[in-house]
Amino acid sequence: MIKDLRIHGSIGIVDYFAFVAGPSTYNAYFYEEEDSRIRFFSRGNEFSITETHLRYKGTGGSFCEYMFGVEKPVKDMEKTDLLNRLIMFGAFLDDNEQVVFTNDTEGVETLSRLFLHGHAVTNYYFVISSEFGGDYRKRQRQILKAVGKFLKRTNLLADDHDTELLGNFCGELHEDRSIVFIFKLVNRANREYFDSFREMYAKNRELSPADETLLEKIILRNNIDRYQQERMKIDIMYRHPENRVVVDAYRDILLKGLARDTLHASEYARLNRLRTLSIRNNIPIVLFDTLDDLLLKDKKIQEIEEKDYLKDVRAVLENLFFKDPTLKQHIIKEDIVRLIKAKHTAYTQNERGFDQILLDIGKACDEVSRESDDFTIFEELCAIITYFDRYDNVHAVLSQLAFMKHIDFREESLRSLIGNKKAFDELDPVLFKSVFVRDLLGNKYITSYGKQKIRLILEGIENIQQGEASLKDVVTDLKNLSDEERLYHETHAALKERMRSFFPGLEMKEVREKIRDDIITELTDRGIIGKLPEKLFEKVFLDLRKESVYLNHILPSVIHNRDSALREDFLENSGLDRFYIESLEKEYFEEKGLDTAILESLRDEKDTTKTGGDERI
Repeated sequence: MIKDLRIHGSIGIVDYFAFVAGPSTYNAYFYEEEDSRIRFFSRGNEFSITETHLRYKGTGGSFCEYMFGVEKPVKDMEKTDLLNRLIMFGAFLDDNEQVVFTNDTEGVETLSRLFLHGHAVTNYYFVISSEFGGDYRKRQRQILKAVGKFLKRTNLLADDHDTELLGNFCGELHEDRSIVFIFKLVNRANREYFDSFREMYAKNRELSPADETLLEKIILRNNIDRYQQERMKIDIMYRHPENRVVVDAYRDILLKGLARDTLHASEYARLNRLRTLSIRNNIPIVLFDTLDDLLLKDKKIQEIEEKDYLKDVRAVLENLFFKDPTLKQHIIKEDIVRLIKAKHTAYTQNERGFDQILLDIGKACDEVSRESDDFTIFEELCAIITYFDRYDNVHAVLSQLAFMKHIDFREESLRSLIGNKKAFDELDPVLFKSVFVRDLLGNKYITSYGKQKIRLILEGIENIQQGEASLKDVVTDLKNLSDEERLYHETHAALKERMRSFFPGLEMKEVREKIRDDIITELTDRGIIGKLPEKLFEKVFLDLRKESVYLNHILPSVIHNRDSALREDFLENSGLDRFYIESLEKEYFEEKGLDTAILESLRDEKDTTKTGGDERI
């Protein structure tokens, strides 16, 4: 006996699928097809699709996956198991985010709007044909009560399990005499871009030049607008497992702060730590900025007085608006330096005040330019913003060198870095080091190899400018250092694995030589190296001994006495990378079954002593 049917077709850029289940499905005449139109109907319900629109009437609704960064009720943001958006026909949310039902369950939607405000690739509609009479509002409430929880939480949409979706829907509905229609609408153009970008990004969490070229062909062929591209990119980047765990932690801290309109100093420190971690792990900063915009937008967060450095920024930029040439003070080099330092301060303190001032000034410049038909003021602002773009470029490149492993640093990146440094040097000879280098080298999470890379690149730029080295020389030196870094970590992993077992005589040099030869053979077989310098091997061995001392002696004492000072003393003086030690601490707490809140308090106590007090959102 036929239990359900599946119909598949195409109209314009949309592939549609109709899934039908219920009694007498096999002999129910429920659809008709015309030129550029398909219409489904059954007992008071109707759903039709054309090349540009869809129409619906009856009892049912629509649902789709939530895309990262879309407008979303705060209640849904707070519940991590709510995966999908659900809209019932004739219903809307009031100002208190409560569902209000009406009897007007008929509507029309353009396909372009559907894929713009819903999911960019796949959206669903459903109608339920049943023997009911009377008030639509009551029927819609019944349906929502029956299937709402399932539709909001099911992961069958993400997994593309349509048969299971239909079966589970009918199971939740518990109406043997009703016929269920589920319509799946897929935007072919967006799906090609979405699937291609997802496959490319999944490899290394970045795109190669060849990938970019292929995507550009897809964009041109399908005429995909920039906004849809960004929506799909952000969603795919967020859904990568290694990105998602960090971004979700950032979101949870923001939501907790929103509940009371403030962020404590410890929470503020955690947000900064997560942003630093994102650089190290190549997680796009745009994911965090999107959350900031989404959660803080239009929220009446407790206001604080504008800080002095932001007042200084506003004062400098307001000079653009003097109309009388005799009074107008043109922005000079010293002013640009103050603005760059202010931008850096805003970045290090994770404050959005600087960007807000820049946005306000930009809007004002645009209004003046349109009213006066004089774009001089706008051109002056653009000249200033060019330096901010240089700042972003330099900061991104140096941060990747400092925090990321195996970075592919090329001659064009070095050439760009030299050009930007020259522009900053012309403003102030010490600006580059004071803004970029000092904070990076002083960052407690920078790795030992990260410091070496920064110092190497600075020395290399100086040698290039003095004619003592070429771009190729510096890039080659940096590659050699990166190769050494990789060899260090490969050796570290191999030696640590061997040290898990008992090796007698590890204090004897000849025993370690034997182990080194064994590791060389292993790494050579894997195509990693041909030799392993004794000095590097001994460094790895010493670092592993330090780890052992910390885990077996120092950390237990730190936990027992809640001695964050002892922990910090070891982290600052051992020479071991802080990120790595923190990962060992996490593993230690998990293996021992200890409360991770203790570890957070030890870390936060140190962070709080630096920031002090409460920070406002």
